[in-house]
Amino acid sequence: MTDARTSLDQPRQDEGYFGPDSVSWRLFADPSSKLGGVAAILLQALNPHMMRLFDAVSVMDADPQGRSERTARYIDTTIFGDKAHADAAGLSVQRMHAHAQWTDPVTGETLRADTMEWLVWTHNTVTWGVLRGADAFGPELSVAEQDAFVKEQHIAARLAGIDPDTIASTRAELDAYIEEQKSWMSLCLPAAELSRALRKPSFRGNPITVWTGIVIQDGILSLLPDWALLLYGVAGRPMNLRSAARTSKGMLAAARRNTSYEDVITGFTTRVDTHPYRKVRTRA
Repeated sequence: MTDARTSLDQPRQDEGYFGPDSVSWRLFADPSSKLGGVAAILLQALNPHMMRLFDAVSVMDADPQGRSERTARYIDTTIFGDKAHADAAGLSVQRMHAHAQWTDPVTGETLRADTMEWLVWTHNTVTWGVLRGADAFGPELSVAEQDAFVKEQHIAARLAGIDPDTIASTRAELDAYIEEQKSWMSLCLPAAELSRALRKPSFRGNPITVWTGIVIQDGILSLLPDWALLLYGVAGRPMNLRSAARTSKGMLAAARRNTSYEDVITGFTTRVDTHPYRKVRTRA
């Protein structure tokens, strides 16, 4: 008899849109993607229009852990879940974006989360950030594998409501796109508040924990373009970012040795099967 307290979704129907032979599984299962993902968030925060809307409608301050958990479950579901759950996650996020809007009481301008330029920026920063994480910390990829990853992520773009024909198809095109956006980026007040700890990290607590956190934080900063570091005001950090990147690389290498790739994949697929972003089948 199935215990209702531990009932799970029925077994997955397929390997999803990517599967075990994809570069996407290889990269998103690697710890470097987590650092690259944070770098992507820092880039996204430099879009002043997005941050105005985010600041007006977001509940991040009230439930930061919950929001981070939901974002992680969305990405995990679209990458490692079966197609039905990936589709459901994408539709859910599209509906959320469609309802997230705010009208500036002074100018009367209405800002919408489903503005296509913003969706493209968000998608491209994630793809770029994950690749930058791999550049700096591994795994090593050939140019062909990098291009394959960019192309695979067209599926993730489509799930989020983006026309894949409007985004980069190669690593070179992606790098060029990120560089082209710098002329309209800025550090607005909400982004400055979000990134306060980057400029003034706390040294309270266990010395080893504090040191490790700052090294990883600076390792993340080392992934950003020079213009982004300039906007955040951290280009002249006391700790050399290159040194932090080397140390971070060693930490991630140790993490890989401690957990096999097969175990990591099993962990991701198990979590997605039991706790997808949105359930679509009747529980067993």
